[in-house]
Parts: sequence; C-alpha cells; structure tokens
Amino acid sequence: MKTFMLSLLLSAQALAAGAGVLGEELSVTLKAAEEGALAASNQYKSAKFSEAAARAAAAASGTLLYPRLSLDGSLRYNEVVAAIAMPPALGGGRPLGDNWNYSLGPSASWTLFDGGALRCGYKSAGAAASSRSAEAENARRQAVLKARTAYFQLQLALERVYLIGENLQVSLSQLKDISLGARAGSRSRLDEIRAGQETLARKRDLLRSRANLSGALRDFSFITGLELPGTADLPMDSRMAGRDYGGAEPASLFVKAEPYEAILERLLPASRSALEPEPPSVKAFGEAGRAYQAQAGAYKAERFPRLTLGARSSVDYPNGPNLYSFVQNSASLALSLPLFESGRSSEKEKESALNAAAALEKRDEAALAAQRDFDKTRDAWKALTAEQAINSGAVDAAVEAAGLAYEAYRAGGGTWLDVESANLKALQAKTTAAETNAEILLKLAVLDNLTGSVR
Repeated sequence: MKTFMLSLLLSAQALAAGAGVLGEELSVTLKAAEEGALAASNQYKSAKFSEAAARAAAAASGTLLYPRLSLDGSLRYNEVVAAIAMPPALGGGRPLGDNWNYSLGPSASWTLFDGGALRCGYKSAGAAASSRSAEAENARRQAVLKARTAYFQLQLALERVYLIGENLQVSLSQLKDISLGARAGSRSRLDEIRAGQETLARKRDLLRSRANLSGALRDFSFITGLELPGTADLPMDSRMAGRDYGGAEPASLFVKAEPYEAILERLLPASRSALEPEPPSVKAFGEAGRAYQAQAGAYKAERFPRLTLGARSSVDYPNGPNLYSFVQNSASLALSLPLFESGRSSEKEKESALNAAAALEKRDEAALAAQRDFDKTRDAWKALTAEQAINSGAVDAAVEAAGLAYEAYRAGGGTWLDVESANLKALQAKTTAAETNAEILLKLAVLDNLTGSVR
C-alpha cells in the first residue's frame, strides 16, 4: 500500500512538472512598457488635451490682431411712421419712410491702436500654451519613469524567483546525495534532516517569491495597461520552464523580460549627460510667469485710447421717404478712452504681476530641486556602479565557496552546517547583485528623466 501511494505521489509530481512546461509564455519589453504606460496614463492624456486647448486659445487670441469681416443684417417694423405735412398743391402729407425697414451687407473693422492690449493678450495666451506643453512633457516623462520603475521591479522579481529556483535545485540534488549516503550509512540521519529542512526552506522561499512576482506583474499591468492571462497567479521566469523543482506548484504563466545588459546599454548615455538647462517642470513655471507678465501688460494697456477703423457696404430700405432699396457705403473711425472704472484695470494689472512673481519663484525652486535631484542621483549611480564591481567578486567567491564546502563535506572534511551556510551566502550574494542591478537601472531612468537624453 505504501508503495502504491508513493507511486501516486511521484506521478503527481511528474504531472505538475509537465504542466509547467505547457504554461503560457508572456514576453515583456521596456519599449512596449513605455508605450503602454503613455497610452494608459489618464494624467498624460489630460495634459495633452490641456495643451491642445491652450494652443487653440492662443490661435484665437492671434486672430484679434487682424481685421474682422462679418455679414450684418437687421429687420425692423415701426408701427408709426412719421409724416411731413405738405400743402395739397404739393401732394399733401408724405410719410418719411415705411413700416418695414431692413439693412443687409458686409462690415469690416480693425483695431488700429489699443496701447498693445491685444498683442499682450496674444503673447499671454502663447506663453500659457508653452506652459501647458511643458506640463504635458513632464507628465509624459513621469509616465515613462513609472513604467520603467515597474519594469525594473518586475525584472528583479523574476531574477529572485530564478535564483531561488536555482538554489532549490542545488538543495534537491544535495538532499538526494545525502539521503543515499544516509541509507548506505556514510551520512548521518541528522545531516539528512538538516538538508531536508534547507530544501523545504527554499521551497517556501520560492513560493513566496512567486507570489511577490505575481504582485509585481499585476502592478506592471496596472501601470502599462498590459492585459494578463486569466491564470497569472504564481508565475515563473521563462528560464525555469521544463525544470523540476521538487513538485513545486506548477506555473501556468512564464514571464520573459529583456536582459539587464540590453537595458543598461540603452540607458547608459543618461549617465554622461548634463542636467537639461530647463527641465519641463521648470519651464512650465517660467512660461506661466511670462504669461502673467504679458497679461499684466494687457490690463495696463486698457487705460490707453482705443482707435478702431470700420467700413460697411449694405443694401438698405427705405431711402428716407423714397420707398425703394439702395446701396449704402460708409466708413468710420471710432475712438474710445476709459475715464473712470473704479481702478479695475490697475488692480487686475497688480494681480497678474503678483501671479507672475509667484510663478517665477516656483520656477527658481523647481530649478534648484532639479539640480539637487540630478546631483544626488548621479552620486548614487556612481556608488552603485562601484558597489556592483564588489558584488561581482563577492558572487564569484560565494559560488566557489559553496562548491568547495560541499566537496569538503563529501570528503568528510566539513559539516553540513558549513554547506548550508555557504549555499545561503551564495544565494544572498546573487540576490544582492540583482538588487543592485535594478537600483542602477532606476537611477539611470531618473537621470534620463532629468536630462531627456534617452528616447
């Protein structure tokens, strides 16, 4: 009976391993993640709509600088028509018009002088559009940075799952070797138990790391809009497909990410670039300040005279007492000068000037913050690069130490605790190197966000 149950267990493990092979593969790239994040970012799309609206407003303000041509018409009915009394010899009384009156024709007007109010308004609208454009660019960069961060986190989660899986396979191989030795009497039962405990610990670590990978994958999906298969729980790295992990929970999804070296090569130019002279976050405040300054000029110009030239050609009816239509051509020159407005334009000018000062102060603060972030990030990147050189040597040493510790144990020159400790240190060294890789990529992504060097 025990033999039968053991056979069933082994068969179930084989089926589980086989199910992993049949799992679906999901390949994700950094470029696709960036494009997906831009398509899914409501904040970026909102910023683009605001930019388009501001540019339309600027174009509308520019039209006021040119002549305006319109078709004007009017129709009026007068109940009482004035009449002039005339002697009967001259035909008697005669009405001075008709009950119905109409006028129809094109009119043109052009502001010749207004103290620069319309031109200042156009400049203000143009600067506001530039500010919205900078905000849209900043939103684009933030969306890309979020996508890159999510991708690097996913890449790190995949690497952790893979490294723990590799360590688990080593533990399984060593457990098998020790179990055979325990049965033959060359190894102690205590070592077999400890090896089994280490294997169980790695299985538990693998399960947890796969759960973390599932969470990272769903965060990545949320940010980039990537649709996941229905069975995206407990995924594995694509390099793990078809391998035996001691009956671990089968994976229905294998995720493949780009190699670290390929992404590093793409982002590395950001480390050699200087801070952008005017990052979008700084430019947005600067353009907003210029928009307020131009607006202040427009309110100041409202206190100057306004001279408007007009022209009209129309068909009118009636022609005084003559009841027929006629063509009337006319020209006009209108002058208006505000004499009293309770200080409205002065206060509005003051408001705009203060808003301009506030925006420029924010611009200066944003510039200082950008310089600080750039310096901090580049310093951190340099430190991480130096640290990774140390990590590389530490990984080689830890892997070699793990192999030597196990060989010494097999030769009877060490204990299983030495082997277990060496295996754990090798895993920790590899995980630390993978985490440092992810941090390096993240720092490069931040540098690119501040320099705009990578597209």
